[in-house]
Amino acid sequence: MRYIYMVFMCFVLCSISYASGEAHVMDISKTDILERLINFVIFVALMWYLLADRLKSMLQERTKGIANKLSQTQEKVNEIRAKKEKAQQRLKEAKEQAAEIIATAKKEANASVLRIEEKTKEQIANLLKANEEAMEFQEKMLQKQLVAEILQEAFVSQALKLESKDYVGILEKKVV
Repeated sequence: MRYIYMVFMCFVLCSISYASGEAHVMDISKTDILERLINFVIFVALMWYLLADRLKSMLQERTKGIANKLSQTQEKVNEIRAKKEKAQQRLKEAKEQAAEIIATAKKEANASVLRIEEKTKEQIANLLKANEEAMEFQEKMLQKQLVAEILQEAFVSQALKLESKDYVGILEKKVV
């Protein structure tokens, strides 16, 4: 109602100031402002009578619609917040799991390095032992070859003539 009164006052003031075409004092008796004002009030009253209920219901529906949209938006915001909190919790858990996995991987890598070092040391020791055995074997083979060559030369050579007794004596000394 207060708005209607304000509109009415603005209309009256605008009409009065517009109606005066001259800069002189205006004589209201020569204008039809009063009739126009009465017509306007009647028009506003009829419009209010005819459209007030529809306007009120439309405004109430609009208010309800806005309230519904606001509540839906609030629900969505709450859902999003809950999802965000869950995602942050999962992220925190994932970071913890990643740290655990990294720590475990480091431990396993260190253990693997130690095992590989031990196996390598064992293989090196085995290779050294095998090399020593091979060298001993090669020495024995070389000695046998050398002895065989010397004996062959001794048997073949005319300068050194040994009898069977001498050969038997040499063999006995070698065996004992």
